[in-house]
Amino acid sequence: MPIRSSLFAVALGLLLAGCGPAKLNETKTLTLDKETMATSLSLAAQPKPQTITVEFSSSEGEVTVGVFKKDDIKTDDDMATVALSKALGQKKGKSESFTVEVPENTATRVVAHGHTAAKTDVTVKVTNAK
Repeated sequence: MPIRSSLFAVALGLLLAGCGPAKLNETKTLTLDKETMATSLSLAAQPKPQTITVEFSSSEGEVTVGVFKKDDIKTDDDMATVALSKALGQKKGKSESFTVEVPENTATRVVAHGHTAAKTDVTVKVTNAK
């Protein structure tokens, strides 16, 4: 009987470990210029709520980076005009980081926009590691 109980405990542990959000470690360089006023990185919905950390740096000038529910940005054109009040979290600067609570089953977009330079490359890193 003890062996059967041990196997059950291991199986249950493995099952529960697989129920959390997928490990997130995405890095992408987004280019903004006079023609591209906003661009984004899309993140898939996760079955459980999660806390994500967004780090960004701009090669030239300040930018605003925000995390939005994908449903709030229907088209790519909406990225430059979406109200900042709809952001789950956002920061403005040349190099910043912030955390955001993302509800379960919510796809998101990390949007870079509002740049002050004629052209800039924005490196965005998004993780959910604790």
